[in-house]
Amino acid sequence: MVDYFSRFFEVAKLTHTTSEAVIEHCKSIFAHHGIPDVVRSDNGPQFASEHFRKFAQKWSFSHVTSSPHFPQSNGEAERAVRTIKGLLKKSSDPYLALMAYRAAPLANGHSPAELLMGRKIRTPVPVIPSQLNPRWTDMENLKRTEQRYRQKQKQNYDRRHRARNMPLLQQGDRVWVKDMLERGKVVSNAGTPRSYIIETPRGTLRRNRYHLSSTPTAPVTTTDVPEVMPGNADPMAESTPVTPEILYPNEVNNLCYSLQNISMGFIVFHHPH
Repeated sequence: MVDYFSRFFEVAKLTHTTSEAVIEHCKSIFAHHGIPDVVRSDNGPQFASEHFRKFAQKWSFSHVTSSPHFPQSNGEAERAVRTIKGLLKKSSDPYLALMAYRAAPLANGHSPAELLMGRKIRTPVPVIPSQLNPRWTDMENLKRTEQRYRQKQKQNYDRRHRARNMPLLQQGDRVWVKDMLERGKVVSNAGTPRSYIIETPRGTLRRNRYHLSSTPTAPVTTTDVPEVMPGNADPMAESTPVTPEILYPNEVNNLCYSLQNISMGFIVFHHPH
C-alpha cells in the first residue's frame, strides 16, 4: 500500500488473498497512519467484494477502482510494486532495504519518511544528530516543485507516446471496443475519470476511454423516385428514408485494403495532504 503524497509504502505478507485477509492488513496499516480519504485499487475479487464495500463504508473512506485492463490508471501503485520487487530481489535483508528506500530523498529533495512523519529516520548510515530533529518542509515550495516535476513527466510521456486528448463520450454513442473487437453502445459514465459502462452483445462491461473508438453514425438521407404517370402509379414508388450501412473499424480497414490493391494495380491511499 502506497501513499500518493509521500510515496511511503507498507508491505504485508499475505498467506491468503481473500477479502478478509486483505481487510485485516488494511486495518493494521490504517491504525499506524490513519484512515485515508480515498483508497484506489484494481478490480481484483478481494476489492470488488461486498465485504470490502462494507469495510469502506464502516471505516468512512471512498474506494475507487481502476479501469479494467488499464493498470496505468493506477500508476502510482503499479510503480511502487515494481520498486518493492526490485528491493526484495537485490537485498538479503528486506527490512534494511525498505528502511533505505524510506530514508532516501526523492526528486523533490525530501524522503518519504520526511514527507509522512516530518522528520528523517535513523538508519545504519551515520548522520549528524541535529539532522534527525523534527522539521516540516515548506509545503508551498514543495507543491510547486511537485507540480513542475509531474508536468515534465507528463510532457515527456505525451511526446514519447504521441498522446492526445480524446473527446468525451455521451450516452448512446456507438463505439468499437478495441480489446474485445466488439461493437458496443455507451450506457453511462462509470463514475471515474475516462471510464464508461458499455453495452455489447456479450454483456455490459466497463472500459477506459483508451479502449473505445467512436463510430460515427451515418445521417438519414432520402432518395427521390421519379414521378410516374397516373395510370401506371406504383404504391411503393415514393420517397423512402434510406440509412447507409455503418462501417466499423475492421470493415473500414478491409475496405481501405481493397482500395489500396486497386490503386496499386495502376502503378495507424489518495492520502490527505
